[in-house]
Amino acid sequence: MLKNPFDDYIELIKNKHGQESWITVYKSTPINQASESVGMYSAFVTNEKSVVALKNTSWDLTYGAGSPGFVINYVNGEKKVNYYSNEEEGFLRLVLIREFHDRMSDYVEIHQEFRLFHNLYYLEDGKKYIAFDEVGDEVDVIKIYPDQVQIRRHYLSSFMAAKQMHLLLYFDITRKFIHNEKYCLQEENSHLIFSIFSDNYSFKGFNSFSRLLGKKLVRCDRIEMSRVWPFEVEKVYLDFIIGGDVDSPKKYTCNPEVLSNYFGANKEAPNYLTSVFFKKEVMQKYYSSEEYLIGDGRLSRRGSWSLRFDNNAKDHVSVFLGDLGQDLPTKEQEYWKSFNIFADGKKISRTNFERSFMGNFSDPENPEHEFKYFFSSFQVKWFDKHKWHLFLPLSVNDRHFFASIRSMLINEQSEFDSQILALAKIVIDSLNKEELRKATGVSDPKIGSLSLFENFLVKLNTQNLEKHISSLKAIQSIRSAGVAHRKGSEYEKVISKLKLNTNDFQAEFDRILSNTVYLLKEIPIDNPN
Repeated sequence: MLKNPFDDYIELIKNKHGQESWITVYKSTPINQASESVGMYSAFVTNEKSVVALKNTSWDLTYGAGSPGFVINYVNGEKKVNYYSNEEEGFLRLVLIREFHDRMSDYVEIHQEFRLFHNLYYLEDGKKYIAFDEVGDEVDVIKIYPDQVQIRRHYLSSFMAAKQMHLLLYFDITRKFIHNEKYCLQEENSHLIFSIFSDNYSFKGFNSFSRLLGKKLVRCDRIEMSRVWPFEVEKVYLDFIIGGDVDSPKKYTCNPEVLSNYFGANKEAPNYLTSVFFKKEVMQKYYSSEEYLIGDGRLSRRGSWSLRFDNNAKDHVSVFLGDLGQDLPTKEQEYWKSFNIFADGKKISRTNFERSFMGNFSDPENPEHEFKYFFSSFQVKWFDKHKWHLFLPLSVNDRHFFASIRSMLINEQSEFDSQILALAKIVIDSLNKEELRKATGVSDPKIGSLSLFENFLVKLNTQNLEKHISSLKAIQSIRSAGVAHRKGSEYEKVISKLKLNTNDFQAEFDRILSNTVYLLKEIPIDNPN
């Protein structure tokens, strides 16, 4: 019995092709002296056209066609010229092959409607199209290689359901043999048709070839399975700890629709404004990426989601139960849940209480927010008044230092070091030495930035000058002795001299931030002379 020369491909096409996570919608290997060449193509097709297409193995479309143009018909002997945008009625090419006949490099384009439907973004460097999921993470949707294109099945299925069009996957594989191959077969069913044909072939040492030609139909789901508005997948709401203890935790869903409120809804359920507590370490992820914006009482991801929360308490972070469900996508809820802790006497901050329950304006308690607010405000006011920056704006590559400034999340040396380095970059390294030299008349290049700043503050009649300069020198000393260099006896001397409590780095850094805010408040902006 003759052996089928395409057993491997037929197994792939029957059982996997069109069902993989990544579906090959285009592939073209050159027909040359190699023993195998592969061609794959694809198109969306209406149900009516799919019935006709599965009656023969020939491709309904060819690689290079698909451009708009004119068509000539003769009606009763009269010539008719009509413009068309797609002459292949009932078919939509997923991949267009753009050929420039050696004048420019050929390339492939993806059907525009598919790209717009999923709002895909093209990354030139990676040769791929991406989408953004519910939490704003990048998702690879289309991968473009020199000889093939692959698309993530989920996005193909969604578009097919929305268009109510099936997907036709074409395949054409040729294998050449030294021996005389004689194998012929045709097989078909409701979703697949293919044929195998063999013949003589005398070239480059080969004596015969076999060709596998056909197409496979992947049917679309009902329109509700498009999973886009108004057919979005129903959001999943997680349970969070709202009371009890380790032995008997009390948990409840964050679904705002089933929580009680002050208007009489769901009276037996916990209130929307029930506080849920989390370890401060939950914020590490957000401080580590410029994707996120962290403000006083607000956390957001650019172009995605935004959460109202309480980050003014010293030892924890809290969110109202209803806000967890209202503001956070399910994937982000899962992350927060891993940091969920028992209340154990914890309370929301005074700032959050005043704002959320009393309706009052309230300054932040957290030194992080206080520092960022006063530093940014000072920069604007100073420049508006004097038309030069006392603290030079950070370069693009250094802006992350300002975003990363925070009340420490964990009481560890490494985090203390990183925060000191960031603060030194913002306040000391950014001092505008050129303008300070002009203002003080000091031209000696040996005079450093802190000394220039001190002379300048003297001219401004700044109050508590000794304390302010001492605070800045402390930041510089810690950075120089232990952060920018290997720690040793000099670092220990600095720590001892400054009387830093190494058992509570969190409190020490908060104190340093507060001292810096105190300095900013006392620099007389309106009296530079």
